[in-house]
Amino acid sequence: MKVPAVSGDNSLNDMTVYRKKKKRFKIIRNLIILAVIAAIAAVVFIFRDDIAQSLRGIATRFGSGAAQGQGFPMKLPGSSQYKLLPVGNDFALVTDTYLYIYNSSGGENVSFQHGYVDPSASADANRVLIYDRGGHDFALYSPTAQMYKLSVSDEVIVSAYQKGADRTAVVTSGGRYSNTVYVYDGNGKWLYTRKFIDENVMQADFSDDGKYMYLTLVRSDNGDIKTDICKYDISSEDAEIWKCTISDGIPLGFEVNGSTVTAVEDNAIYSVNAEDGSQIGRYSYNGELLDFDIGSDANVLVMDYYTGGGKTVKVLDKSCAETAGADGYDSIAEMMISDSEICILSGRDIIRTDLSLKTLGQAHLEHDFTEFIKAGPLYLMLGYDTIEKANL
Repeated sequence: MKVPAVSGDNSLNDMTVYRKKKKRFKIIRNLIILAVIAAIAAVVFIFRDDIAQSLRGIATRFGSGAAQGQGFPMKLPGSSQYKLLPVGNDFALVTDTYLYIYNSSGGENVSFQHGYVDPSASADANRVLIYDRGGHDFALYSPTAQMYKLSVSDEVIVSAYQKGADRTAVVTSGGRYSNTVYVYDGNGKWLYTRKFIDENVMQADFSDDGKYMYLTLVRSDNGDIKTDICKYDISSEDAEIWKCTISDGIPLGFEVNGSTVTAVEDNAIYSVNAEDGSQIGRYSYNGELLDFDIGSDANVLVMDYYTGGGKTVKVLDKSCAETAGADGYDSIAEMMISDSEICILSGRDIIRTDLSLKTLGQAHLEHDFTEFIKAGPLYLMLGYDTIEKANL
């Protein structure tokens, strides 16, 4: 057998070396790319909250409604129910299917379809909180975008409360517990959970710095109803910092303003020290409570004593001492306190007073209205099919 002659040409060996080098280069390149991707992912993870804050709401802006006209009176969209809420100088309208947010000129900023069966909402100067009462979903919105949307899958939402843009408390029921309270920050990040077996959570609020949560709890004591106010540190799993038993009534309203906790019940209003839970004052009444509002400087109540003298308005300071009162109102459909002023909707008259109930402004309305809000300097009236502005 003839053995082929060995050529002196090294090209075959050179090609083999080249291919090995090329393969090694690809491996090194892929390792570098993976290292860069890992480094970027690490940076994104470390700064995820800041990045989410800057990007939040971009996607929802594309799906939200554009401004649709402006000016008052505004025509209401079709709905079986409406809720009007102030959002700083802007305002929001919650219907059975949509959340609309408008500017102070009546122009629509955005709209979101919520899809909730029983929508409930609250608002402050910066955000709107909307949740499905008896359902599982809740969401927080700024005047221009959705901040977050979350769900509680195994329980149903009873109520929800917010304090500024930083704290939201969601109260649920289901399972082994009568109520569970979940606390989230302004980014939708879970912060705290508190569970209750024998008590029912009625209301929630937070300290101004968001460190403490305050709850009203109703429980049974040998067949009698008792209401407690409790303070919790949301950075700790310990028991309540303090508990104050205030009455045998049912809490209707609750708010924390600075160092004062105010609770309105069906037979009295209480003022409690936010630091130690000691009772500051109490105002009892025997008339029917028709309406009330809790302010930062004072509280106001509307009562009917059935004496034939009409409806009665009482103004209390933060220690629950009465500072002013007036009666003779034929009817009061709505009343609120804001910026040391009181506004009363009586029949077709809207009346603005100071805390001594001295009239500062009054307007007669051409139509009937069911409620009103104060959005910045505007007084807005919710009617049968329009939103109108009152000139006060």
